[in-house]
Amino acid sequence: MSRSIAKHMFFRGGKVLLHDLTSMPVMWGKLAVCGLSKSEIDLKCGKRNDLSQTTVIMQDGLEIQELPAIVRKVKDVGSLPNLNFANSDSVKDEVDVGSHTSNTSQGNDINSGEVSFVENDPEATEIIEGFNRCFAAKGVFLLLETIPDEEVTPLVAFCALKKIIELENNHQYRNAFVRSGDDSSENFTRTAVFSQLINTIVTGEESGIILDTLKVVSREMFGASSAHYRDKLCDEILVRVTDGKFSVVQVCEIVRMLASFMNAEKNTENVDKLWIGLVDKEKEITEKNIMEVFRILPFLKQSRKMVFRLLERKSRIVWWRLPGSAIAEILSILFEVKLFSSKMMVVLSRWTNTNIHAVSEDDLLEIVRGFCALDYVDPGITRALERYVKAKSSKVKNAAVLSAIMDYCGTFQLRSEPILKGCERYFIEHGWSFSPVIIKAMFAPFGTLNFPPSDSLKFWHVLESVLDEKFVQFRPDDALDVMLTCVYLGKFPLNFVQKIFNPYFLDRVHSYKDMNVLRQMRTKLKLFDTAMTLECSQYSGPMLPRDHSAKSLWQDGRIRRMINYISEPLADITGGHDKLTTSVILQNLPTLELYVIDIMLHPSGMGGSTIHFNLRRECNVYVAVLIHVPEHYCAGSTQLIGPQVMRKRHFRRLGMKVVELQYDRLAKLRVHPKTLDEYLIEKLKSAEDAI
Repeated sequence: MSRSIAKHMFFRGGKVLLHDLTSMPVMWGKLAVCGLSKSEIDLKCGKRNDLSQTTVIMQDGLEIQELPAIVRKVKDVGSLPNLNFANSDSVKDEVDVGSHTSNTSQGNDINSGEVSFVENDPEATEIIEGFNRCFAAKGVFLLLETIPDEEVTPLVAFCALKKIIELENNHQYRNAFVRSGDDSSENFTRTAVFSQLINTIVTGEESGIILDTLKVVSREMFGASSAHYRDKLCDEILVRVTDGKFSVVQVCEIVRMLASFMNAEKNTENVDKLWIGLVDKEKEITEKNIMEVFRILPFLKQSRKMVFRLLERKSRIVWWRLPGSAIAEILSILFEVKLFSSKMMVVLSRWTNTNIHAVSEDDLLEIVRGFCALDYVDPGITRALERYVKAKSSKVKNAAVLSAIMDYCGTFQLRSEPILKGCERYFIEHGWSFSPVIIKAMFAPFGTLNFPPSDSLKFWHVLESVLDEKFVQFRPDDALDVMLTCVYLGKFPLNFVQKIFNPYFLDRVHSYKDMNVLRQMRTKLKLFDTAMTLECSQYSGPMLPRDHSAKSLWQDGRIRRMINYISEPLADITGGHDKLTTSVILQNLPTLELYVIDIMLHPSGMGGSTIHFNLRRECNVYVAVLIHVPEHYCAGSTQLIGPQVMRKRHFRRLGMKVVELQYDRLAKLRVHPKTLDEYLIEKLKSAEDAI
């Protein structure tokens, strides 16, 4: 990545002149001007007409982006500063002056004011104390009349302005204002004084005072001209940010302030011009202030990616010094602004893996939830969570931490034995005190990952007791998830059937207004009813009527394409196309995607898209060929997830043989037809008899 310094941009005759002056910020990448509009930033009470905006193209490695920037217009090139860069001493002097001005803003507060400058002039200090003795804005006006113009420094002007606004916002003054009505003479005086004070402040050298003045003016409750002065201050701040006069924290504060003002459209444009102040201060971004930069990402639009790339670079340097709360907040911000970066996620994962032993429970809870929300998983995070559960599962005070870890495993189908066994022990010890939400979060992954508890007697006893006591507290969706988890694991909750197929519970289910949620719960009810009917002899079902309405079922496109490809080899192996049927739906099962048989092998003439057969008479005549895509397995293993294991079980209960084919294996064998035939024959021969 090339690096260049673009210093002070001047506008003349419809062109932008770029001069390499050290008082302007450093911009990474190759800078090119691609367009320039007319002046859009007019300043009130003495408008500045020397400002305009342009668009620059920034290249950061392979990233190229258009960004807004502010420029200054000049009519006479002779009025430009001395551009003789041979005199490096003069350039260095200018940098030193700018740096001193910016650094002085880190001093101590004066009085109770916002500004962080210390005035050493005894006369100025006496004047400021005089303002503090005033109890009405009129008193400040009178005091200002007695002060010579040369003694009204920017700091004095700020203190006067701040005192006037404080007095005007005072509750007693507001009551008096309402009673007395508007005083046009006083308003005229106020306008004149405010204009003079603002002009004094914006023409001063101390940039920090201008920022603090904007804070004070933004809190003004009276006076229609507050926006009038605020625009002037904002434009001056924009220029000084471009000149590199503000620190990283101050630039972030300016972003938040401009984003909070009323004129949303204009301020959004202004906010996006502040990126240059952060790029200039990249070396000053440390672990102490990097979070301030992260927090402004939601306020940026056009320049968000540029600032985020900057944060990526700095995060790789300072990550090991950040606290857990910062990592959790970064994940939350990335989710809010919909930014995903593999480089940033690797940094956050490395921090988690390194600091898992020292992170607090609250921070770990938010970190795990953040990774889930961003749909990010890697082996480093998994190893860290395994170490944490092994070492601290019995000592965890907040059950939500382990429930979040279990939810993480369930979301990414991580069949981690250390985590599952640790959470099993915790559930047995503390399950009595869990809320329904925690119970569902802790228990559901056992079924999803097809992991039967090792200490099953104690585990199921605790679960049954808690469900019996707190069933009415469960949300319908969570209650159905718990019931289905039991079924996935081959346990049949007969004691709770009457609570599920109960008018009160069904009314709660149908109270949901969201049709998607309602449709999902109906599907879960059908699955539970079907599973209990097929597998539990003591179940007096089915409880639900058959759904004979015509439906279109979604089928994974990968499976559909693979069916089309292997149909020909299977027809050759089985003896003809009339002995196989694709995408079969059985009358005995609900019309759900889970129960679609990818390919059905059968005797000639006994096929069709909907097959009728008698379980007793036609046992083992039909063969269900199932194609399993990677999502049907637990991550990194050949262990099927709970719903797929139940699906296979149900087909066998109906008297069919089941052949399981791996999609990845089939995809690799497409270019080896002979090996593919051998694989299919092997799988057909190894099909187990139906139970």
